[in-house]
Amino acid sequence: MPFFLGIDGGGTKTRCVIGDEHSELATGRGSGCNIVRVGEACARDSLSGAINEACVQAGVSPQQIARTCAGVAGAADDGVASLVQRVLIGLVGGAIEVIGDMEIALESAFGGGAGVIVIAGTGAIAYGRNDRGEALRAGGWGRLISDEGSGHWIGAEAIRAALRAHDRTENSLLLRLMIQELGAGDVHDVAVKANTDPVMDFAKLLPLVLLAAENGDKPAMQVLERAGRELAETAAIVVERLFTNAEHVSIATHGGVFAGSVLVKDAFRTELHRLCPGAMCADVEVNPVLGALQRARREFSVWHKQGSAQ
Repeated sequence: MPFFLGIDGGGTKTRCVIGDEHSELATGRGSGCNIVRVGEACARDSLSGAINEACVQAGVSPQQIARTCAGVAGAADDGVASLVQRVLIGLVGGAIEVIGDMEIALESAFGGGAGVIVIAGTGAIAYGRNDRGEALRAGGWGRLISDEGSGHWIGAEAIRAALRAHDRTENSLLLRLMIQELGAGDVHDVAVKANTDPVMDFAKLLPLVLLAAENGDKPAMQVLERAGRELAETAAIVVERLFTNAEHVSIATHGGVFAGSVLVKDAFRTELHRLCPGAMCADVEVNPVLGALQRARREFSVWHKQGSAQ
């Protein structure tokens, strides 16, 4: 019986699942394995820990794994994918495929079929595939220059909105929460902390923005609504380039920004409908690590059938 391994390797955490042809057997977890950020040694430790945890639970040796699919942050770059593959060769047996993390999210949402996935967590990206097998992405070019609608973008825009509210002498719950969270003495201290080098982790402010919006803070609500529209615009780029006006396109969403805010979701749906009337938001559960496992199974089956036919 062949065993398969799916890996979802993000910037802050790594998840893996081992399965056979029909079911999931065990899971493992580790810290982030974005090899560009943490380096090869840390990425290896994270992947090794997660894989070994799953293997022990499943009673499977890593060398018994017939095929691995790893969806890893940054692996859309061939150089990054090659580095991760080199690490995995030393950890598991069988064939190994390393792809971008957005690809396994799309796999989870639509299997091998057509559709678009929009991911908004710390970063943001849209990725799609049509019935002709053509695939492309939009956004996701990094937090300093892109990732509109992401947690990082929301945090940075929220600081701008809070400071603008202060300039207008408006009472802002958002600003008060930021002063408290950042340990700032006053509004000027918030500005100093926001302008530090290296760049502050603005994504950590997302929970504050959500809380302020839930309590009716207008600047926070406006930032979240803008985030939804930005994400819809990114999705629309993929839809317009991959699909004709006559095609009905399914759009799935994933990530903490969508999960945490009804305002983002509603603004996203409204703007998407305006930009792409033929697009429909699919109510599907997206679990990227299971998408990786599903792809490993399918690609193994294709390889096995091709081998049998020869």
